[in-house]
Amino acid sequence: MDYKFKQDNYDFWVERLNSNSPNQVCTNDVGLDAIESNAILSRISDGASILEIGCGNGILYEQLRRLFNLEKYVGTDFVKELVAHCNTKKIHARDEFIQLDMTQVDSETFDSKFDFIVSKRAIQNVIDHKLQIEAIDNFGSFLKDGGLMILVESSSNAQQRINSARQEYKLPKISAPFHNLFFDDELIRNHTFQNVNLVDIEPFASDFYFVTRIIYARYAKEFLNEDPSYDHPLQKIALSLSEKQRTKDFSQIQCYLFEKKK
Repeated sequence: MDYKFKQDNYDFWVERLNSNSPNQVCTNDVGLDAIESNAILSRISDGASILEIGCGNGILYEQLRRLFNLEKYVGTDFVKELVAHCNTKKIHARDEFIQLDMTQVDSETFDSKFDFIVSKRAIQNVIDHKLQIEAIDNFGSFLKDGGLMILVESSSNAQQRINSARQEYKLPKISAPFHNLFFDDELIRNHTFQNVNLVDIEPFASDFYFVTRIIYARYAKEFLNEDPSYDHPLQKIALSLSEKQRTKDFSQIQCYLFEKKK
């Protein structure tokens, strides 16, 4: 289905693949990317079948295959160049990478169901909240009974709270990139899905965002007179806080957990 900036989105990811180092194709913030991956990896079990929505250039796939003895892995991505790249790093013959527009998933898209369905900042590339909801529900129809859908996606609500705090210190507003529409948490909480139930929305990166987007951003502006850098020591301190959350309101990246509806 069509949605805003669909072709521009596609072209953006092709450019990222061709211009960036492998660990920075999907994000510039490598440290945060590791926290996001851990939110998924910490929930996976041996012998599982996994469907990844938006496999990108295969970084999470390689981690999954290195850490777990998977029964099956299927990765999907909208961008054929990314799928072709992933096929060059296939670890097991039974693994699959498929070019797929997530807005076109139907009851015949896959021939099996999965223990885990996962994403990392993939569904937010669909610039339409209704289509995001439909994609979640349609993918959910391929979740096994007792299975878990783990969606690591950005929250517009949390970003608004970050910006409210930044405004107090005259820090510039953070906006979603043109190719993203961050999740509306209230819409997801209040929607009645046909195939899945929302279990939890976990703000696993709140301390990280509080330190980097508020404390460090203020320090860089008021005392260093420079733009924040991903290599600054405060960025590394923020990463070390990721396992012991003391805040909950500032996690722009959140873990949306769904279970198969009985």
